[in-house]
Formats: sequence, C-alpha cells, structure tokens
Amino acid sequence: TNCTYILPSLLAEFRARYPEVELDIRNRISPEVSKLVLNDEVEIGLATLPIKHPDLVGEALFARRDVLICAPDHALAGRRRIGLKQIVKYPFLALERGSTSRQLLDEVCQREGLVLQVEMNLSGIEIIKRYVEIGLGLALVPEVAVEEEVTTDRLHAVQVTGLAKREIGLVEHRGRRRSRATAAFVELLREFVREEKI
Repeated sequence: TNCTYILPSLLAEFRARYPEVELDIRNRISPEVSKLVLNDEVEIGLATLPIKHPDLVGEALFARRDVLICAPDHALAGRRRIGLKQIVKYPFLALERGSTSRQLLDEVCQREGLVLQVEMNLSGIEIIKRYVEIGLGLALVPEVAVEEEVTTDRLHAVQVTGLAKREIGLVEHRGRRRSRATAAFVELLREFVREEKI
C-alpha cells in the first residue's frame, strides 16, 4: 500500500533532487519490512506501527484510515457509516494472514466477538479492489487506496465505526547511523508529511 499509494510522488521528487543516488525499494508487508531492517538488508523501512522488536525503533509519520468498500449496486452502497457488526453477514475478502493489517483486523473482531465470513484471503489491495468491484464480497482497505475508484463510481466506500486509525512510520535499527543518502530521503519524507503531500 505504501509503495503504491504513498511513495510515488516522494520518490519522483527524491530522484529529481538526487539523480546520482541509486534507490533500492523493496515492496513487502510490514512484518517483512521489519525483518529487512533488522537483518541490515535495508537501512530504513516504512511500515504499520507498532514495531515490537527491541532492536528496532519506529517513528510515527502519518495515520491511515481504513474504509469498507463494496460494489456500487451492493445493499450497503447507500450507507455513509456502518459498524463491524453489520458487516459479518456478508462475504468478506481479506488480506492474507501475516500482514499487520490482517492481524489488527483479526484482533478487533476477536475483541468484539465477531466472526467475518472470509471468502478469500488475497495477497494485495489491487486484487481485493478488483474482486469487490465485480461483486465477490466486501473488504476493508486503506482509504487512500480507493480514491480513484470511489471518484469514478467503480466502488463505494463506507466509514466503519470502531476502527482505529493506523500509524504508519519509519522503522530503523536502534542506534544505527544513517547514510547521507538515507538521511536526505528521511528529511524529504518528513517534508512531505509536514506539507501533507502524503
């Protein structure tokens, strides 16, 4: 999600400012991002917080809100807001287990005593959006990921009560020094956050 919807304009600006710097971007789910940082395969990561490993530190940068999406002709398409309890009777499409997003959703459902009718476990937001669009079920996805589809009436988004915003942040190895290139990237990232470009 971060690679697809958050980073493109930031990466374009970084490349324009520092054309001599070679970028190595790895597109992984948040737990795998943490492992890459922990194993020194990358200097920094962008992931859903919190980070639970004692050798890693997370710095919150911005919040992400999830919305329920459905096909425009679905019974819930006319709703502006809904509770999780109203979702459980419908077929649901979920991210595969192992992602932080799926873990947080499972924790909320367990806490509320709810069982989603998960019809499919899918590997990415783009696949989920397409399957929802053709009427195969409902899904919870980051609001930023469906702006175009909602604007063009290919999907309908409904706010869900009881879902907390998720913190997205920088993940680093505790006590490690950043390279000059990484420091420049982090500064640009913070600049984009301050100016609400992401």
